Amino acid sequence: MGTVAGSRHADDILSHGICGSCVDNFTFQKGAPLQQYLDSIPVPVFAVDGDVIVQAVNSSGCEVLGKGHRDIVHRLGGDVFECARSRLPEGCGRTIHCSGCAIRRTVTRTYETGEPQSGVPATLFWSDPGRPSDVVLTITTVRVGGIVLLRVDRMDKASS
Repeated sequence: MGTVAGSRHADDILSHGICGSCVDNFTFQKGAPLQQYLDSIPVPVFAVDGDVIVQAVNSSGCEVLGKGHRDIVHRLGGDVFECARSRLPEGCGRTIHCSGCAIRRTVTRTYETGEPQSGVPATLFWSDPGRPSDVVLTITTVRVGGIVLLRVDRMDKASS
């Protein structure tokens, strides 16, 4: 944050933000590390950046997806939630379908405006091998510094 001493070049200006390797050390409420804070929340919560890349996840988030931290952290949201559209050649965030993704739109809006969103309905086409289905979610987002906390309030799988 600030500028490099003795320089006035635009390339030397530093911005506000938090890098992926520092997010694990990010201090939250009452000085608790981010992971400890997230794990204290009993519902699935994902800390994502402005590009919808998961930077941290709590134990409930891992449990609901049946994945470990390594399978979730530093991955795009569509890949984490196994959206079938993310498996298209363009990948998560770059297909024609992504502009209509309620999860992506909600996270992006909260990240850009700082306005929390609550009880947002979202549906994704889940790529369960051999049995595609829709997953219906209700999500809530809040921006804290340079990340958005994405809480999954409800997640139901419905056969298509």
